[in-house]
Amino acid sequence: MTTLPESETVRQKVRESYGKIAAADGSCCGSAPTCCGGPADAAEKLAQHVGYSAEELAALPDGANLGLSCGNPNALAALQPGEVVLDLGAGGGFDVFIAGRKVGPGGRAIGVDMTPQMLAKARANIASYRERAGFENVEFLLGEIEHLPVPDASVDVVISNCVLNLSPDKPQVWREIARVLKPGGRVAVSDLALLQPLPPAILKSVEALVGCVAGAVLVSETERMARAAGLADICAKAKSDYVDGMVDWRDPLYQQIISQLPAGAKPSDYITSLEITARKPGFAAAPAADSHRPVLKIYDPAMCCPTGVCGPQVDPTLVQFAADAKWLQEQGVDVRRFNLSQNPAAYVENDLVKAALTERGESALPILLVDDKLVASGQYPKKDQLAPLCGLVARNGMRLAARPTQPEPGESGCCQGPDAPEGEGKGCCCS
Repeated sequence: MTTLPESETVRQKVRESYGKIAAADGSCCGSAPTCCGGPADAAEKLAQHVGYSAEELAALPDGANLGLSCGNPNALAALQPGEVVLDLGAGGGFDVFIAGRKVGPGGRAIGVDMTPQMLAKARANIASYRERAGFENVEFLLGEIEHLPVPDASVDVVISNCVLNLSPDKPQVWREIARVLKPGGRVAVSDLALLQPLPPAILKSVEALVGCVAGAVLVSETERMARAAGLADICAKAKSDYVDGMVDWRDPLYQQIISQLPAGAKPSDYITSLEITARKPGFAAAPAADSHRPVLKIYDPAMCCPTGVCGPQVDPTLVQFAADAKWLQEQGVDVRRFNLSQNPAAYVENDLVKAALTERGESALPILLVDDKLVASGQYPKKDQLAPLCGLVARNGMRLAARPTQPEPGESGCCQGPDAPEGEGKGCCCS
């Protein structure tokens, strides 16, 4: 008789259990809110507890929320219009459908799951999502999070919600996250982690494994794995209120855990919900013999405000370019913007701008100059085009070549933005 490797045995247990959750619409664990699935009303209560709004939940396709959350990575990621986001362990599509609305028609939300029943459930909900949101920007792929079916450097953001703890090879998952992220891309994960080792009896429990507890590792170990994968700006914030809530709701799994803890101990002494953010190193200032600071001048068409990011109908390209310009400033570039409706004299005073407008009219706008040299006209370049033009290089020292392609929204340059959920925690460790 052939014995399966321990890692494959774990995968089989998880795949079988989550297949049952998908078939039962998340009702395998009783009537209480629970991270291993629950009925619709309990699942909604749990989702609101971890930070999802009533509006977000109401917009979901029926059955997408299976009550499998332990945090809100969508808010943590501060998703921007036009971004490509990848959800690890997408389940019934809960976070993918929410992300799809945030990135809009110019973006893409991709879910990966290894459970065929979950994948079928998520794909069956695409039509409902398309009808409600009006977007065709989501897809679901069958695969393991240790071997993502996604090309290198192809996504802006990786998110995951209470899934990484299920993997038998977590370091490989973090390496895959780093592989698929674009330079400068970011990761936002909500997961369960340990504040101290669990008693052996809990570690052997299949229910605790499927319920995201037995496979959890120490907070410090999570940080170490992310750093070893090559990620930077790592921030891990423990939030004990999630575990305390599960105890208050008399979740069956947590009641079982309590029975196996030392007298006087409580689950939140051992287990915490953890928010993890990190970034793939992207660009750095190019070494220079002098202290010259590049100057980027942007001559915009007539707009109602300095960036065009205002009013009820905002062009996603302008939103993205505003974020890219801010990022360039953070890298030391002197960014100066001019608005035709607010400062028309500047367009006449610069000979290059004046000549371009004389030849092509306002179709020449926007016009971008770096150190008074024309670098772009008629469209807003992407960040990976602007970076080398402004004297920035990739962190591996290789200069990035600008590609003359139609600009699309890219990275937002925001590690933990204004939409990140607030909450009590046991501390935040950033490195």
